[in-house]
Amino acid sequence: MRYFSLRLFILALLIIGMITAAVAVARTVADRSGKGDPTIQVADPESRKSMIMHDVGNVRMALANWGEQGNPDGVVGFKGFEFPINSGNDFLFSAGVWIGAILNDERLVSTATDGDNGTNEFYPVHIGTYPAANAGDFGDWIVSSTNLEELSGRFYVKGAKEVDDDGDWTIADDLDGDGKPSSDWDGDSLDANGDGNPKYDPEPHIDEDPAGDISSDYIDNDFDGLVDMEDPDFDGDANPGSLDDDGDGLFDEDGASRGVQEYFCIYQDDIEDTYVGSPDADGHTPLKIQVSQRTYAYPEEYAADFILLDFTIRNIGQLTLHDVFIAMFSDPDIGARGEGGDAASLDDFNYYDAERLMMVQYDDPNDYDGAGPGVFAIRVVQTPVPLEDLKITFANFERTSGGDPDLNIDKYNLISSGTIAPPTEEMGDWRMLLGFGPAEGEFAIAPGEELPITLAFIAGDDTADVSKNADWALRLFLNDFQGPSAPNAPSFSVTPYSDHVRISWRPNAETSIDPITQEMDFEGYTIERSYNQQDWHTLAYYDLIDTLEGEFEWQNYNLGMPTDCTWFEDAHFEYYFDDTDLIPGHTYYYVVRAFDKGVEGAGILISSRTGNYLEAQTVLNEETGAPEELADVYVYPNPYKGAHKGEAGGEVNPSKGLIEYPRKLYFKNLPANSIVGQCKIQIFSLAGDHLATLDHHNGTDQTTWNLITKNKQEIVSGIYLYTVEYKKPGSGSWDRYVDKFVVIK
Repeated sequence: MRYFSLRLFILALLIIGMITAAVAVARTVADRSGKGDPTIQVADPESRKSMIMHDVGNVRMALANWGEQGNPDGVVGFKGFEFPINSGNDFLFSAGVWIGAILNDERLVSTATDGDNGTNEFYPVHIGTYPAANAGDFGDWIVSSTNLEELSGRFYVKGAKEVDDDGDWTIADDLDGDGKPSSDWDGDSLDANGDGNPKYDPEPHIDEDPAGDISSDYIDNDFDGLVDMEDPDFDGDANPGSLDDDGDGLFDEDGASRGVQEYFCIYQDDIEDTYVGSPDADGHTPLKIQVSQRTYAYPEEYAADFILLDFTIRNIGQLTLHDVFIAMFSDPDIGARGEGGDAASLDDFNYYDAERLMMVQYDDPNDYDGAGPGVFAIRVVQTPVPLEDLKITFANFERTSGGDPDLNIDKYNLISSGTIAPPTEEMGDWRMLLGFGPAEGEFAIAPGEELPITLAFIAGDDTADVSKNADWALRLFLNDFQGPSAPNAPSFSVTPYSDHVRISWRPNAETSIDPITQEMDFEGYTIERSYNQQDWHTLAYYDLIDTLEGEFEWQNYNLGMPTDCTWFEDAHFEYYFDDTDLIPGHTYYYVVRAFDKGVEGAGILISSRTGNYLEAQTVLNEETGAPEELADVYVYPNPYKGAHKGEAGGEVNPSKGLIEYPRKLYFKNLPANSIVGQCKIQIFSLAGDHLATLDHHNGTDQTTWNLITKNKQEIVSGIYLYTVEYKKPGSGSWDRYVDKFVVIK
């Protein structure tokens, strides 16, 4: 029987000193019922169960620090797995890792969730919260980023992985002789991993075997006299608990993030039944394992549709775990915006993609939302053995007909079986499970040893798109969880006036360096506006006057940089742009984005819009002459761009069996207490042709129009005028307000 050497697989991060101390504070008590194993720990009394959200890319994903993904309890403010972000579509009810092994000749499986959000056989370990500003909402999470300091109310530990800011690397790390640590994506023109692209072959890293360095086992990479397991806090030095290697007052700066959004937590199964959410029928017998979980999200288009989940499974018991198998259980519900409950869960299908070791769930292509809002998938990215040498199990269960295993032995036999279920033939509320282990030999985790596993949660518009994104997820892992990145998001502000908004931004993006190419590759800006935070319109485009090579030349518009600038006393300056002809009292959203010169294989990269936009409400113009009751009236969306699936507000029409998207304009802030004939809206073409009259008397401050004229014709693109006429109760005269709107089709 062949055994695999299992390497230490924990990042050299600032948090690990906290982790070592945290494990020590877990309590050991006798079972309160007078039976059971008195050595089983209670849940760490200092830890706090909490959830966090990945939201920097094109998916919004909820994670819990007890190992579950999704939002089965419907916690307000969280989406299970929303795609595209801000669309209202949700793809995931619940998912969680299963870890099975043979211990004392007994087949056991510890699960983060199963069935209807059951089991929860893990509990978080207290690691503190860094930075402390996050303690209120994100207890026992470490949040870090390559370039973010704050996003969506979360503050981040900022710093790029393998930038040796504190000078604690040695000459042994300079493998290519360029005078700096070998983090420049090697520069040796060798295709070390045979992927056809010599630019993306990472070399060994600073300190002890960080994530992705699976080729090095128990090697003293930094010549500190310690190898892997001997380094107590995993930061590459001989000083346990110290995260400041060189005494410069800063934590290991060369051990910060790889991802633009990177979250870390720890959970373990060594807990009493009291803390298990819904124990299996045969109870909870812990394997005594501790899981370190690090997840990565990216804003760049090529990586924005997936989340990487990196697990380190550590044996904290006294006995070796034999024949270890891992599985990811998932209960996806592919639901379009407004489609909830059974409507979202009962119309799905799934299948197994053998080429990518990926399970895929998709929506009924014949129901009212057509082919559905997209496709959801989970793939195996990496294990200690090559992917082609794995024994894979794919299973699916339909909730209403049962079939989920309830006993430990049944769960273990399932995830270790190597059977592949056929694609589902009938739609239903399908769950799916992807299990894996070595086809030959075994994963055996001795006390103190660790097993590294990496998975990816993936979305796509269709099966081809989800496959493309799955390939990028693997490629990003092979690049040590890093890829070419867009310039830093510009720092900007908005100043609203009555009829325009000024957008001002600093040139900080122009000096940002791509962590992969190590080049300062800024190329230009776009300024965008939205009415609903989902549909965005480009207001301005700026581009350096230069020459780009190869495939990107056609995108080199050479429009030049902004000429409008404001200089300040400290000699710094800001560009500005005025968005004019706006409606007083209306709310707009703005973002300034920076893009680069383009990277081969990844295309033109542009800074994220998510979390970076600002809101501006134009000031009501008191001098327009509009009467008080009509001073706040406005139309939205303006301009109206035409109904389509991307437009918010699609609603189910049961009589037609489909979603109808709104061909509607909304007239807002009308008198809410008007009666029939008291408040009229008239719509005209620019030529003065009367197109429609609306009588507002619905008891609200809003009336809608379906863009159909009094002659039953749909209006065309153009500029239109409207009047609001209101006869105040007790008054013999009519007040009038006049404005315009734009229709683009």
